[in-house]
Amino acid sequence: MFLAFAAGVLLWLAYGILIGATPIIVANSVTLALAVAILAMKIRYK
Repeated sequence: MFLAFAAGVLLWLAYGILIGATPIIVANSVTLALAVAILAMKIRYK
């Protein structure tokens, strides 16, 4: 479920880059970084 969330955030980030919307890029970059960190910890520490 969390992997699907991260994929959605990645797609929003790509959309923000395509249209050049700085607020979308910044917000989704931060969210994606945190989501990837959580996924990494979930995999490492099960």
